[in-house]
Amino acid sequence: MKFRIEDTRKQVPKVKELIKSGSVSLDDVTDWLRTIYEIRFFEEKVFDLLGQNIIKGASHLYAGEEAVAVGAIAAIERGDVIGSTHRGHGHCGAIGNKYADSETERQDHWNQMMAELMGKETGYCKGRGGSMHIADVSKCNNLGSTGIVGGNQAPAVGAALAEKYKKTGKVVLSFFGDGSTNTGSFHEAMNMASTLAVPLVAIIENNLYGMSVPFSGSEVDGAVRASNVEDIAVRAGAYDVPAIIMDGQDALAVYLAVRAAVEEARNNCQMTIIEAKTYRWYGHSRSDPRAYRTKAEEKAWHDRDPITVLREKLLNEKLCTQEQLDEIKDKAFATIEAATKFGIDSPWPNVADLTKDVYVDESYPAEVIEADKTTSAKVMEATAAFEKALATSTARTKKEAAEQARGEVKSKFGMDVMTIGQAVSAAQAEELRADKDVFIMGEDVGLYGGAYQATRGLLTEFGTERVIDTAISEAAIAGAAVGAALRGLRPVAEIMYVDFVTIAMDQLVHVGAYNRYMFGGKAKVPMVLRTEGGVGRCIAAHHSESLEAWLMHAPGLYVVMPSTPYDAKGLLRAAIQSDNPVVYIEHKATYGQLGAVPEGDYIIPLGVADIKRPGSDVTIVSYSRMAMWSLQAAKVLAEKHGVDAEVIDLRTLKPMDIETVAQSVRRTGRLITVSEGFCMCGAGREISGRFMEYEFEDGSHGFDYLDAAPVNLAAADVPPPMSEPLENASIPSVESIVEAVRKIVGT
Repeated sequence: MKFRIEDTRKQVPKVKELIKSGSVSLDDVTDWLRTIYEIRFFEEKVFDLLGQNIIKGASHLYAGEEAVAVGAIAAIERGDVIGSTHRGHGHCGAIGNKYADSETERQDHWNQMMAELMGKETGYCKGRGGSMHIADVSKCNNLGSTGIVGGNQAPAVGAALAEKYKKTGKVVLSFFGDGSTNTGSFHEAMNMASTLAVPLVAIIENNLYGMSVPFSGSEVDGAVRASNVEDIAVRAGAYDVPAIIMDGQDALAVYLAVRAAVEEARNNCQMTIIEAKTYRWYGHSRSDPRAYRTKAEEKAWHDRDPITVLREKLLNEKLCTQEQLDEIKDKAFATIEAATKFGIDSPWPNVADLTKDVYVDESYPAEVIEADKTTSAKVMEATAAFEKALATSTARTKKEAAEQARGEVKSKFGMDVMTIGQAVSAAQAEELRADKDVFIMGEDVGLYGGAYQATRGLLTEFGTERVIDTAISEAAIAGAAVGAALRGLRPVAEIMYVDFVTIAMDQLVHVGAYNRYMFGGKAKVPMVLRTEGGVGRCIAAHHSESLEAWLMHAPGLYVVMPSTPYDAKGLLRAAIQSDNPVVYIEHKATYGQLGAVPEGDYIIPLGVADIKRPGSDVTIVSYSRMAMWSLQAAKVLAEKHGVDAEVIDLRTLKPMDIETVAQSVRRTGRLITVSEGFCMCGAGREISGRFMEYEFEDGSHGFDYLDAAPVNLAAADVPPPMSEPLENASIPSVESIVEAVRKIVGT
């Protein structure tokens, strides 16, 4: 059993002993003191500027906890990684000093911190992140900070997984507060870190209060408690990992504890949970009156100020004089004063850049787009030939008929015939072979081969390092994928049902989708979150939703939904190669759908729609399974009603190829959208709205070309029912598409 708790609070380390052992120099320790002062003066200045409304928004100050950040970051090497929280000024301040090789660089670091809090262009994040999202992600190996309590833990696990996979020897420090240890994401992240044995040091800054609720009790009347345990470190027993309780007011104690944990992580990939007992001088935020704690408690902690503790060590051990220590203090004060002036004098961001850096700019050569159009048409022809051969076969068994039909397609078109499930698996296999940075993780993706067999056979070929089975932990899966992507890998994370993405939305949206923009365009999150949705298996509301509209709503995400095996393979390969976070949604009822797929290496450009069937009377716009049903409806309309319908498969809902839609409706004069998602605020409404607003080269708009009001066919406003007749009635059908077209055309 690895679980043990080491309580180091009674150990009082001496500076001379550390110097004698060669662990640190006196210059190192005095620089720690200077950094503590800089963080303290920074926080005092921020508090003052908040009152003057020069700094706006929420700022959660780190004053009182400086020894934790300074001691911990002193214990790591350059190149190691940190993850921070909403109370992250100290972490950003300490890591920035670690990477400063001159006084000029140090001053520039604090300048950029102060400018960021003021919302200025010269800030680390160009004013887009502010206090709760401050980090230099480009230089300091900082994963960034998150304003969602508990939101930074899973990405730190993913980052540690990436360092382990790349065999860099680097470790990850994850800083978070006591409040986050009562969230579900804490358990998911710690459990994943333990089971995957990643080089992580989880540092709990226990300042006794999660906003106002005491962690383990208070003398104030009316105060409750957030937990029945006093020492959070005991929770390490649930994960069978070692834990350390330390004095968070003593930078030397922090340094020694974190150094030991870092060595374990670096040498043995052993996670350690560290609980730093500390205290925040200010309240949760500037408006907090701190009514939940007593003056006596505050005084007791102030008597053990991290500045006082370290100064007294240096004085009592006769390593520094009072004058030398005052000089350190004055130098730190001057640094923050200069940073404040820099921030005030800095320019505001240019509002013309408002939408810059939400996504990594991506484009495709014209020949790739044209090749897809040509190939897609051939694929449709080959698939029709396969279906005809299958329908007219005189073979004795279905299997024999299918093999004969496959042979005909292979002979005539040079294409394979496979299911969507096989195409998804093939796409992942090809990317795994082509790029060593690609790996797969999720529930049942390994031995089981995926709930719908979309990862079947991958474990055998690529092993457990690259096909990783995880616990049922949607938030941790998504968050770990974000962290691994930030550290240069290309994870493909599977969430078994799109309904379960709701549990992972914080990680997917707040940490993944917003990351690039929030940190000033300096980060990339090249990850794919694969999932499946839709009705068709009578498994009721929690396993049958179509939630693509939720995902389309979030800036920073791509949303892709294939309808054929050809599309499934080409789109997934493009998604894995993309530098943006992509949600890739398959339809559970289509995994067995057969279709032609070209041999060889190909991708389908993201953001490019496909005209699956040309027509002149009406434009039907759809995606996923509904695109296939729209094609069936178009066939009925042509054969029985003389209506020539054009069917457009969006394939990528975001970014949306509204130009192809607009050019089509300009010719046909009529627009019908077909979606399996809910009607209100759904994809169909977005397609219609974008078409209405679309401006053509002559200044006209989509609205000008409509001969009838757009029709939006979508799911009924009910949770997906289990009963088959109700389930069928809850979504558009081939028949309802036909009737809608006939009505709008007037036949």
